[in-house]
Amino acid sequence: MDDSRLTRLRYGIHEFFYTLMTFPRAWRFMINHRLWEGLRQYGWVARGLVIVGVLVGLVMVGEVFEWLQEHADQPLTAMAIGSESLLWQWLTEAYESLSDGVLNWVVLVLLEVVIYHFMRQTLRVILDKEVEEAHKFKPFLNAQVRMIQVSFMAVILQEILIGIGDGVLPDSLEGIFALGVQSTILGYAIADNYNEQFELTIQQSIRHLRENYIGICMGLGLPLFLLLKIPLVGTILGPLVTSVAAAIVLREKSDLHIVGYQMTEKEKRKAEKKAAKAERKAARQRRKAAKSLS
Repeated sequence: MDDSRLTRLRYGIHEFFYTLMTFPRAWRFMINHRLWEGLRQYGWVARGLVIVGVLVGLVMVGEVFEWLQEHADQPLTAMAIGSESLLWQWLTEAYESLSDGVLNWVVLVLLEVVIYHFMRQTLRVILDKEVEEAHKFKPFLNAQVRMIQVSFMAVILQEILIGIGDGVLPDSLEGIFALGVQSTILGYAIADNYNEQFELTIQQSIRHLRENYIGICMGLGLPLFLLLKIPLVGTILGPLVTSVAAAIVLREKSDLHIVGYQMTEKEKRKAEKKAAKAERKAARQRRKAAKSLS
């Protein structure tokens, strides 16, 4: 491994642990600044939370009852201790079952209004960044559509990568690899909400995070992955505290809020072609308008 890759690896590991340590700060920040205030601006938030609660609650409560029936004669300590414990079962099934992975993305899509709100509120405090009429339906709809697109891409990529890992890795590493993949992709989805606030496209966001902040994505995604396995409470608190942590750590590690997104040469050429095309279209419309007046 050359020096540049080794340096990048070391920096990624540092970012991973730095991000993990941001979560307690994010929780205190959320409480101190009462970031939940203003949620009533979104008339549809209550319905979304009810859907999430029912969906995930039924799944997780069903697992609890199934486990209790199978271990009815064992002491309660078996729920948390041992290779057949309920906690261990949740952790192992989390990466072995693709349906669990898909369920995570369903939760994020349904909770996008909360992620959107807490991300915007955090940036308002730490960057004095205010978005006009951000609570209106159209800005939220754009964010919701983007989360659906990101989730669809994520599920496909997750399935491909885990499938490759299952085919080439020894059994002892398959679970660790699958956990790392799901955590990193989950973290990307939350970090993408931050990039969206600075008007990056999905493709630009992928490039920006892949080349610079993989460690942060994994550091965001691992706690979120585990929190999503806690019935109801973790399902709701996980995405919102992760969105606050993402805003804090990316504000400290990224320079988007200072210099903006730096396009590659290819992206610049593409943007120039798009602008030229738009200008030609506008010119044609002006000529048509001039003829209609003459």
